[in-house]
Amino acid sequence: MRNGFTWERLGLFAGGLSIAVSLAIMSLWLMRPDALAKAAPLLFAMQFNTALSFLLTGIAYSLLFSGMPRQAMLPALLTATFTALILCQHLFLVDFGIDRFFVTPFFTTNTAHPGRMAPNTAACFILINAAVVLTAFLRRHSNVRLICAALVCMISVSALIGYALSITTAQDWLPLARMSPQTALCFFGLSTGLIFAGVEKLGYSQAIVAATLAASTYLLLLSLTYVEMMRQEVMFTQELPAGENANARTTLLGVLLLSGSVFACLIVYAFRSAESSRRMAVQLSESRQRLAAIIDTAIDGFITIDDRGTILSINPACERIFGYSAEEMLRQNIRMLMPPPYRDEHDQYLANYKKTGEAKIIGVGREAEGQRKDGSTFPVDLSIARIDLGRQVIYSGVVRDISERKAYERDILDANAELEEFSYRTSHDLRSPIASSLGLISIAEDMIRQGAGGPEVQPVLSRIDQSFRKLDHLIQNIIYLTRAKMMDEPDTPIAVAAAVRETVEKLHFTDGGRRTAMHIDIPETMTIHKKLSRFQIILDNLLSNAVKYHDPAEASPEVFIRASTVKGRFVLSVTDNGLGIPPQNEQQLFQMFKRFHPTHAQGSGLGLYILRKSVEHLGGTVAYRRQDKGSIFTVTLPEDQRR
Repeated sequence: MRNGFTWERLGLFAGGLSIAVSLAIMSLWLMRPDALAKAAPLLFAMQFNTALSFLLTGIAYSLLFSGMPRQAMLPALLTATFTALILCQHLFLVDFGIDRFFVTPFFTTNTAHPGRMAPNTAACFILINAAVVLTAFLRRHSNVRLICAALVCMISVSALIGYALSITTAQDWLPLARMSPQTALCFFGLSTGLIFAGVEKLGYSQAIVAATLAASTYLLLLSLTYVEMMRQEVMFTQELPAGENANARTTLLGVLLLSGSVFACLIVYAFRSAESSRRMAVQLSESRQRLAAIIDTAIDGFITIDDRGTILSINPACERIFGYSAEEMLRQNIRMLMPPPYRDEHDQYLANYKKTGEAKIIGVGREAEGQRKDGSTFPVDLSIARIDLGRQVIYSGVVRDISERKAYERDILDANAELEEFSYRTSHDLRSPIASSLGLISIAEDMIRQGAGGPEVQPVLSRIDQSFRKLDHLIQNIIYLTRAKMMDEPDTPIAVAAAVRETVEKLHFTDGGRRTAMHIDIPETMTIHKKLSRFQIILDNLLSNAVKYHDPAEASPEVFIRASTVKGRFVLSVTDNGLGIPPQNEQQLFQMFKRFHPTHAQGSGLGLYILRKSVEHLGGTVAYRRQDKGSIFTVTLPEDQRR
């Protein structure tokens, strides 16, 4: 529990005590018990107006410490105004009739004005309520409040000390301390709460403030005693003896000056030390705040554990990385964030490090694996440091989720592998028709030199033309693939049914297009937002393959094109009754330069690879399913993908 909260509770208790005491005293004055007044006159040392003022002050005080400062201002202002009028009566020797306004005193306790509170009591009320009003107005502690409350505290403590020394004469032993014990006790409680509640926010230590109050009260008592001794000497025209060559007043003055100098030096030293400590505390607090801001906003996870592996602190990034809340991780063993085998090895590693001091991980960054709350594992970069705090050794770790980096590395490796294969196959496939054409040209030249006519040379020229057409088709596919990887365009609305019909019409004039029946089952209103050129690549490859690889033995080649929305995703399927894919070749589907029916139709083997890359660029997937007769290709895309 924090100290500020404790003093606030004490403040509420002091307010309640003032209200209770005031109600009790007011009840006694209203009941007018003569016998009780003669038997215990000290009970009636607090006047009715004093009790009424404590009632209003206690209410204001309680409202202030209950978090209602605006409501506390009214009773505090009323009390300050009322007691200021009473103080004016003492200062200007006037009588406003306030003393007997509420109750006519039936019992007096050695006072010239029955029912009137003492001037020091009125001054204390003004100080206390001024502190309450100021705090309610500023909504914080202040030095003025501290000074006002400290003055009241010193006066009330002086009175209480007087009663402790001489209960029967304490009320009159010093003029400034002249107040009833009930009044002094209430003032002490009220002033203490105002002094210590929130005093740290002013940069003062509670211990130093308490010591300063004690020293100041001591000096005040000595000063009042000195003044009273002077008054007594004047009254009796005789010095009070203290020794052979000195009197009591001189001795007391020497004690007062000496102790005052000592206490003043101590107070100055204490406050300078407190100010230095406060500056250091502020600097430390600012440093901690800056460090906390850096750690809390870092994208990497920061974790500290003790020498048993118990998690002491984490930053918000750890919650994002591991999926646990801070409450779920704190005070748990760090093993909860590790998958096997790291989990099983961790405690043994810590034990070995304590025995041998040999560090395998500490001070050395390494890659490891973490485990999320859902049980999934992921790669992490981990660096650990040992921190010796003297009484305790802790370990700090920095954790970085490198899943994205690893994915990029895999993509780069896959791309490099594809590039190597592409370079090899492309160079081979480009060279093959060129070499074949060069050989055929040599043959044609020989035939012409030997006098062969056009009809005889025509078959050779046809084969040369076929080789160059194959080469042109391969180059076109390479250009198509390169353009598909490099093109960047915004998403546009695409009417799916219209786009499919346009593609079907283009295929109608190709080989097999006239005899293949195309069935389109797509709602006319279906529209998706995609990159048009990439979606067109998908349609061209799916439908051209369905037509190109129809079964020549099939009397009625058919292709069914369907599109729908399933759970917020766009699904396009193309079903045919063509040649299909041999089962042993299904694993090679969607790879570069893979042709499964080379004798049936010409091709480069890049079509399905380009199809897969286009679908993946749109954030979707493509799947193949074999039928008893033919194939089904299914493309699934996010319904409204914005890339």
